[in-house]
Amino acid sequence: MNDNLDNDLLQLFNDNNPELPEEPFSAELRLRIEKARSGQRRMYWILSALVLAACAAVSNFVIGGVALLCGELIRILQSTGELLVNPAGLAVASAVALLSLPWIIRADS
Repeated sequence: MNDNLDNDLLQLFNDNNPELPEEPFSAELRLRIEKARSGQRRMYWILSALVLAACAAVSNFVIGGVALLCGELIRILQSTGELLVNPAGLAVASAVALLSLPWIIRADS
């Protein structure tokens, strides 16, 4: 295809594209849409700032809760380890594991 013909056709469309006057209805509608969008944009940024501030305010409580849970988990694991060290505790844990095996197998199928 000849590029000159494409350029000529493009130039012909550009030359014959008159500027149409804007209609009052479309101008008013465009302004209302732009106003609504700017309000939505403003609300988005306000809510984003509020969420960020809420995350900053709650973070200390979350960190404290995680530290508490971690300490409790360490305590539970230590007591479980102490239980499994002696033969009686190991026997009880093995019996519980063997007795719970049918429910585990049934849950998988």
